[in-house]
Amino acid sequence: MLVEITARHFEASDKLKKYVNRELEKLPKYFDRIMDTKVILEEIKEKQYKIEIHCNVPGKSLLAEASDTEPTKATDDVVNKMIRQLKKYKDGLKNH
Repeated sequence: MLVEITARHFEASDKLKKYVNRELEKLPKYFDRIMDTKVILEEIKEKQYKIEIHCNVPGKSLLAEASDTEPTKATDDVVNKMIRQLKKYKDGLKNH
């Protein structure tokens, strides 16, 4: 799975990027045909972070976003949202 991380309006530390990558490693466990993933880390206001994950899967592009005062908490929330979407997409493929 190809991962691209972009930070807007702030400089993301290597520690944060490694944390995001480690959390994204959970996604293929739920759906193994993810082609690529784009992560956008954005500082909306001072000490308010928004994180978006765009996952390209065969036939569809999934989007999840979350915001929090801590980027790690926002990362956890958005990864959980993406896991739910991947499970739902996979179930839809099985039922089709």
